[in-house]
Amino acid sequence: MQAQQISGYRYWFDDNVAGAVTTSVAATDELTLAANWPTGSMAPGYHRVSYQVRDSNGDWSVPQTKHFTRGNHALTGYRFWVNDDVATLTTASIGPNALVNLNSLIDPGTLTKDYNTVTIQFRDADSEWSVPTTSVFVKNTGLVNGYEYWIDDDIANSTSGSIGPSGAVDLIADLPTGVPAGDHTFTIRFSGANGTWSVPLTTAFSSNVSVVELPGLTDLLLFPNPVTDQLGLRLSSDAARTLKLEVLDLSGAVVSDLNSWSVSGTAYRNWDISELASGSYLLRVTGEHGAWTSRFVKP
Repeated sequence: MQAQQISGYRYWFDDNVAGAVTTSVAATDELTLAANWPTGSMAPGYHRVSYQVRDSNGDWSVPQTKHFTRGNHALTGYRFWVNDDVATLTTASIGPNALVNLNSLIDPGTLTKDYNTVTIQFRDADSEWSVPTTSVFVKNTGLVNGYEYWIDDDIANSTSGSIGPSGAVDLIADLPTGVPAGDHTFTIRFSGANGTWSVPLTTAFSSNVSVVELPGLTDLLLFPNPVTDQLGLRLSSDAARTLKLEVLDLSGAVVSDLNSWSVSGTAYRNWDISELASGSYLLRVTGEHGAWTSRFVKP
């Protein structure tokens, strides 16, 4: 089965499918729909735009619909407030092509060292305000002094540790041994010097307690899975041995040679796979008595 490419797109406004505009493009894996769709003849106010993309077989994707506001005048000002508190309302003028940098405008001294919200609106030359847009952000918690992680949402059995502001946590080395075979999640968060915690970060990994094809190797952890650019593998070996590692596509063809790896005891290593296209792959580990494969995904 061959993956399809995008060969065209079509769009229409306000559910007027009969007025859809269809455009063909050169076959591509990714299409950026620029914000230059014609809206000049539309009345000011709320509108909808719906669009579909067509693959190289001529089939259309599921329609996607977005809301937007059409204005006839240039922007002249803005206002914002934090944490739904009207007392923090700030109003200012702005030119039609200017940018508003909220990072430099919000006063962090009055905010809690936790989750906060900021809401902003823009005003046009008719003094009409746009729809409020709200975003969530976290105030800096100070210098990092520790971390905590857990497996599969088992917070009650989390593991904690100390770390300096310039230190690093080796996640592969810290992952516990004896994790049951299968797919798992790993969640970590960092503590600040003032006692607050960062937003938890979660990733998935695959565990194999042992494999028949590679006797003497146990606790094989493929981390993370899915993986973006750095594929990590940790294992335990009962003796010194050399392994050969390769990445295969699902048809079994070798797409990346990761070369040999000499291991003894508990060992771990990362490989850069950023050049691989998105898709599903197999990591093949070959030893003196056989070979073992484990599937991973690159989004």
